[in-house]
Amino acid sequence: MSLEDKIDKIMVVSDIHVPYQDKRAVEIMHEFSKDYKPNKIYINGDLVDFYKLSTFDQDPYRKETVKDEVYMARLFLSELRKNNPRSNITFLHGNHENRLQRYLWRNPELDGLDVLQLKKLLDLDKYHIKEVSVDGDYWGKATGHVKQGDAIIMHGDNRLNGASTSKYAGYSVKNTMLNGSNQSVVMGHIHRGAVIHHSTPYRTLTGVEGGCLCKIPGTANWQQGFVTFETEKGKNHNYQFHHIEHGKLIEGKSKYPKKIWQKNQ
Repeated sequence: MSLEDKIDKIMVVSDIHVPYQDKRAVEIMHEFSKDYKPNKIYINGDLVDFYKLSTFDQDPYRKETVKDEVYMARLFLSELRKNNPRSNITFLHGNHENRLQRYLWRNPELDGLDVLQLKKLLDLDKYHIKEVSVDGDYWGKATGHVKQGDAIIMHGDNRLNGASTSKYAGYSVKNTMLNGSNQSVVMGHIHRGAVIHHSTPYRTLTGVEGGCLCKIPGTANWQQGFVTFETEKGKNHNYQFHHIEHGKLIEGKSKYPKKIWQKNQ
């Protein structure tokens, strides 16, 4: 067995927010995944926006329905599985998926219907995707955390996941890592990208913020991208935030999306 056979290649994508995904950023992620060939992929929350289920004020000109969002999310999952047929894929609930749970709580006559479970709506079994739920109940015990190597992967919501967020890149994962988990953390939710390290005489912790694959509105301090790292003997190495800028990604000699660069040659 070669050294490469003993190493798991991990890819983490966060905050797609269907139907507000950035099509170019999603295309780049899909292309990159085919080249990187991850053993494990984590969809780290907020795959679906569930705009119509929100309790916030809603723009009447936004016409996408819950049905539209679910259909587009299935297309995303289908493409991800097609491009990564051998990868173990895990879907972690985010705060936007939790909108469905809160909606059903407000409409208890619908609660308990199997067809309204997120697993059923998104056809997770069809795409062989494992689900990690989080409980919006104050007394619930489902944290939405997953352990990968020596790090915790979480969506990064304050209330649901026990994170501690900030408006500055790197600060959210620093606060979450040092004030709570005391472990390395990979998180989404804040739509910013960062990799930080904290060393003591005994160990080094790494915190990663995974950016987003949704559109960036107005003057928002958001960064598009995704995360990769490798796990060997229970320890993670080579954390990278792959930053998509102006619809392009350059990784060494590889350029994405490939069709755009090929046209310019």
